[in-house]
Amino acid sequence: MDHPGFDILKEVFNKFADKYAGDDLKGRVVRSLAAGGQAAVDKGLQEFPQTYIKQVAQDFYAMVTSQETADGISTAVRSYDEEKVKSTLDGIIASLKEDENARKLAKSLKDALDKTSTEDLENTLDAALSGRSMGEKMIIMAFFEQAKPFLDDLRNSSEDEVVEKIKEMADTIPTDAIAAQVAALTKEVTPERVSKQAHDFVGGLPSPSAISEIVHGVGGVASKKLGEIAAGGDAQGKLQEILSEAKDIVDQVVANDNVQKKTFKKKGGQEFDL
Repeated sequence: MDHPGFDILKEVFNKFADKYAGDDLKGRVVRSLAAGGQAAVDKGLQEFPQTYIKQVAQDFYAMVTSQETADGISTAVRSYDEEKVKSTLDGIIASLKEDENARKLAKSLKDALDKTSTEDLENTLDAALSGRSMGEKMIIMAFFEQAKPFLDDLRNSSEDEVVEKIKEMADTIPTDAIAAQVAALTKEVTPERVSKQAHDFVGGLPSPSAISEIVHGVGGVASKKLGEIAAGGDAQGKLQEILSEAKDIVDQVVANDNVQKKTFKKKGGQEFDL
């Protein structure tokens, strides 16, 4: 089956990767690690200068916010029409009615009910579904909503009784309505919306200049402290100093970066809020 959206995304990533294919990244890392200790950090900073790190970050941000990426994501998501979604959801429902799957779910549900309240269980379930597809989330949450009135009874039910209840409720989940809703939502994933989300996401990250400054700032601290350890300093204490000073560097650079993002000056000194 062709997936034009994924093909677009693959091409975008390959363009990014190809730009750095001749930079011997593996060799740079190996040479840095081979030096060992303070020398490894110093070599790493030499192999990856600030200008290089800044350029990589710029290119990565450009890839994420490119029109091609927005087109690829939108095309990939919108290619799932209602019929495909319905077929997928029907498959999920069918699997819930299979003895093995229903029993696994029953056991997990019984274990969860024994350990937590219904409200906590709902919050846990919502967090656990963060990596699932939209259709799967809606199916499972629909199942949970139908099961809510029976949860207290299920706490005291046998595993076999829970299995039968799962199969029974699976037949009542409205896959047609869910499929229509999912399909409608996918149509709203336009390139324009994807592009705005991508720009908002990148806008919340440190700028390429800030990233390069953080890497070399933290690297400089690490080099200094590792040198002090090699000279007989307390290793545990110096490592704690690295963590503390690194945090200070990150916080300061990010704070300065955020200020620069909020305002900039044109000729004449007039300020503009971004």
